[in-house]
Amino acid sequence: NFTNCTSVIPLTFQTNVLAELRKWKLSLIEHHKLQMRQEKEKHAAHVRRLSNEMENLKELLHTYEISIGRKDEVVFQFHNSIVLSLKISTMTFWEYANRIADRQFRTALMKKVWAAWRSLSEERWKEKVAKACQLRAEDVCVQLTNDYEAKIAEV
Repeated sequence: NFTNCTSVIPLTFQTNVLAELRKWKLSLIEHHKLQMRQEKEKHAAHVRRLSNEMENLKELLHTYEISIGRKDEVVFQFHNSIVLSLKISTMTFWEYANRIADRQFRTALMKKVWAAWRSLSEERWKEKVAKACQLRAEDVCVQLTNDYEAKIAEV
């Protein structure tokens, strides 16, 4: 069929058509190359944007890691200070309870000593008062006897 057409169509017309078809082919190839180049440039720009964004995200991640590390350190120090504060509070409470127990013991001991001293002192005082009363009574008796004997002697 094609060979029949070629015999009918003059040779110059065929060359013009073939030249036109080659131009179209070259034009299509150039257009395709241009589109491919544009797509590659778009792709490269997109890859650069994504790469930059990834770098920014890496920096942000590093910043967050540092921040989290600092926060962890603060939490750790805060926890240690709370534990230390609780230990100090417990020790202070224990020392306070110990002082109160010592004071209570000394007070109870002083009460016992005071009661014993007072009891002993009261016994000695009673003995002294009894002796003093007895001596005074004896003196009064001797005085009365002397006075009575003097009156009897007078009479």
